[in-house]
Amino acid sequence: MRRRARVVAMAACLGAAVACSDLSIDPAIDRITTPIANPSFSRDIEPILKETCASSGACHSGANAPSTLNLDPDQAYASLTDSAKKVLPAARLRVNPGFPDSSLFYVLLSDSGAARLTYYRMPLTRLPLPAPIIATIRSWIANGALDN
Repeated sequence: MRRRARVVAMAACLGAAVACSDLSIDPAIDRITTPIANPSFSRDIEPILKETCASSGACHSGANAPSTLNLDPDQAYASLTDSAKKVLPAARLRVNPGFPDSSLFYVLLSDSGAARLTYYRMPLTRLPLPAPIIATIRSWIANGALDN
């Protein structure tokens, strides 16, 4: 059973990779150069998602977004924080307010394959997000993942 869940999860990731039309976008955006201790979702997090994950040619935009994770500005917060949706194989919440290390959204930003639990690093681009942006996302989750 566990092996089947892992195979299904890997197939979903592969399908997501194939579904994205442009994996060459460079996520090394310079929107945040120093980690923000108390970030706002609308001012700090949502623009990052729009520029990298839901931009033209990116994966998580529109009705066909993989794993029903639509990160378009009007749906990003609800899509990330829907507590009814736990993601296999670890049955983790996408965002577990107050707990970034158990939030799949944060974990998938890691360069460590072991930390990502068989998932690809997000975004599916040549370069990872810059460390200050990842730290800001971590702070947002640690501070309760508020819709502010």
